[in-house]
Amino acid sequence: MSEDENLEQDLTEQNSSAEAALANGYEDDDDDEDAEPITAQKVLEILETAWTNEMNAPELLQHQTDMLELMLSQVAHMEEQMKDLDKNDFRFVVHQMELERIRYIMASYLRCRLQKIETYTQHILNQDAARDAADKRLSPEEAKYAQDFANHVDEYFTKVATQYMPNQQRGEAEQRIVTPNLMSHVFLKANIAVSGVIVGVDDEEVDLAPGSQHIIPYQLVADLIQKNQAQLI
Repeated sequence: MSEDENLEQDLTEQNSSAEAALANGYEDDDDDEDAEPITAQKVLEILETAWTNEMNAPELLQHQTDMLELMLSQVAHMEEQMKDLDKNDFRFVVHQMELERIRYIMASYLRCRLQKIETYTQHILNQDAARDAADKRLSPEEAKYAQDFANHVDEYFTKVATQYMPNQQRGEAEQRIVTPNLMSHVFLKANIAVSGVIVGVDDEEVDLAPGSQHIIPYQLVADLIQKNQAQLI
């Protein structure tokens, strides 16, 4: 076996061991003893789905911090193993392109969430305050950023505008909260068979077949997205 073939085999084995370590780490954090091991490929699929859903949903969705951290650790491991490859080797180019694709997905996903947080800051904070800890849409880091951002915006507007307004207008804070349009239409793809989905103001119901695609107001199918019974496209 040639030196290049040995190197490629070592890289494959090391990536496999990294996936196993990643899966073990995920299982240790999970209270469910019967949870199936999760591979790097599965983590990437979850992130890709979360990315497309986040990009197309009008509201902020559930954060995927755990999946991001798992993928970042896998990317770091792959980068370490690639140091042994010749940069002129075609395998290095292929691996590098895949890493760049993964980085783009993660960066785009976080940018999209950040844009929503800055646009609907107070609305998101109010909604998250009423949710249980397991159902909160913001990660702890995002919640801190959102609260700091809201405080800075309020402080700025108080200095340049609201302090000069009549007292009656100062108290109309609720009217100034920007909220997403949940009745905007989205493209939807069903992951499983779902029956009795209301799709119109007249309570019209349709059955979604696996793989079928539809254009539906987001609010009518938001619960399907949260339960992973359907995904946005």
